Amino acid sequence: MKNNDALIFFKNMSKNKSLNPNSLKLAKNSDFSTIDAKFILSHTNKNTKILDLGSGSGLVINKINDKVKHILAVEPFVEFTKYINTNTNITIINKDILNFKTNELFDLVTMFAVVQYFNQDEIVKIYTKYKNNLKTNGKLIIKGQFGVEDDVIISGYSDELKTNYYSQYRHLNKEIDILRKIGYKNIEVVDIYPPECNRWKNTHFYAIIAEK
Repeated sequence: MKNNDALIFFKNMSKNKSLNPNSLKLAKNSDFSTIDAKFILSHTNKNTKILDLGSGSGLVINKINDKVKHILAVEPFVEFTKYINTNTNITIINKDILNFKTNELFDLVTMFAVVQYFNQDEIVKIYTKYKNNLKTNGKLIIKGQFGVEDDVIISGYSDELKTNYYSQYRHLNKEIDILRKIGYKNIEVVDIYPPECNRWKNTHFYAIIAEK
């Protein structure tokens, strides 16, 4: 599984005539963006600058932009970003995060519901690259599903989604080890959602906070 496989899935979704801001929430009743927004805001203030990678339709950043200084939102698909609040302090860049580059420094780099769409080699490159965009003591905040006992890899046709779907839910300890080897410090894991939000026994939602 590579990120290109996942990008094909999302490109096809972006062309769907029934596309709406909640389309990226693949499971019914899975919009936890209010919890996500509250969690991010617990690490911000009015002067915080955020680099949000894989912003999608802006469900999270639209809820927090008025409480921080600026958000740079990176999302490859224009069709998704048309739902983001563009008349505010959000700047949108339509590029994929593997190829996007900037010299700007940020207090926070956020990746919510993103990391599972990259294989291990790709995520090492991403964590390494964007560490350089953090200010001293800046934080990377990740939220995603992680394997409970081992890696969980989805690659192929999904009966639920009626299409091919690709994700790599790495074991939580593996993800922490990747971050530690790259040089992140003060790594913290938070069980971010109520238990009923975790649909599957072999994966679990966590937020990971890692400091530069």
